[in-house]
Amino acid sequence: MLTEKFFWLEMGRRLKRVHKDRRARKQVFRLLFPLLILLLLIAYLAFLIGSGAWLFLPIVVPVLWFRATQAKRDAEPMHIAPAPDLPAELRPETLAALRKHFAELGLVYAVLLDRSGSEQFLKEQALPESMEITSRRVHINLLKHHALWERMAAADRDAIMLPDGHWTAEMVNRITTGIEPLRLLRWLVRLDFRLPQVGQHLYGDRSIAHELVMDPGLLLNGSALADIDLIRIARDDAALFRARCVAEAVCRGYAGVQDENTMRWAEQVSRNLRGKQSEDLVLGDKLVSESDRSQLEWAGLLATVRSGFLDEVIGILENGRVPAPPVSTIFARNEAASAAGPAA
Repeated sequence: MLTEKFFWLEMGRRLKRVHKDRRARKQVFRLLFPLLILLLLIAYLAFLIGSGAWLFLPIVVPVLWFRATQAKRDAEPMHIAPAPDLPAELRPETLAALRKHFAELGLVYAVLLDRSGSEQFLKEQALPESMEITSRRVHINLLKHHALWERMAAADRDAIMLPDGHWTAEMVNRITTGIEPLRLLRWLVRLDFRLPQVGQHLYGDRSIAHELVMDPGLLLNGSALADIDLIRIARDDAALFRARCVAEAVCRGYAGVQDENTMRWAEQVSRNLRGKQSEDLVLGDKLVSESDRSQLEWAGLLATVRSGFLDEVIGILENGRVPAPPVSTIFARNEAASAAGPAA
């Protein structure tokens, strides 16, 4: 974590709030506590070296290790029953297949996002930070190399097949929202081990996609997968952010809700949390009740995408089966739903 840019940005935001938000004080202490332990250990080792006590360590450490091993062996039962077969959804081969599915989906998102960066550059002649131009042909060859081209949703494949420079501004903006699903997939397959709260990492960048286009093995070669209980916690946290943002938007009149029960609920939530520095949710370094409209609406969209996406992931893991082809992003599914709507 200490090498990641967003960690220090998040720490800076919390330090700005530490004088008025007791949650920020707890979070800063929790993050700094391991560093304090490290400093104490260094000081203790310095004391041992200075006093000469370190000379006894080669004798003491093996003795302590032997005693701990012997105690553990004595505590083990004499006869251990064979472990029962794991349920199908927990078998290693099933988990490996599920992880491969999420990794491949992540690669599709990475290619689309990388292409959106190239298209934005061609339109604005302003290269996003940490990005390089990657041609359409490179993306197609990459997907074919990993046997994804024929298994992708048609809408995703059609978007990549468009000639360079032919994406509309609306397409670029729409695909850019895929940063959030890709961020979740990177966390899900444990490429990233920490997932910031919605309010602490509102704006991502396409560099997380370009990195995977340049080295797909970062996604595809691993074996770890996030525990389902951890995913549920992240889903519920995002749902809480979504509800809070919706309440504030309705209370301010942004949402145009006419239902009286919803209005009363939103006004009560907003009134109870407004200005309470240690209770209201935080977007960046401001409370939800202090945020401007654009930030509030973006956070609500982000929370909706995150909670919905993780809900789908949980359903897949609970079902214990890899979804049937095609490997489809939220963009392709939305287009399919829109096309089916009028026909229905």
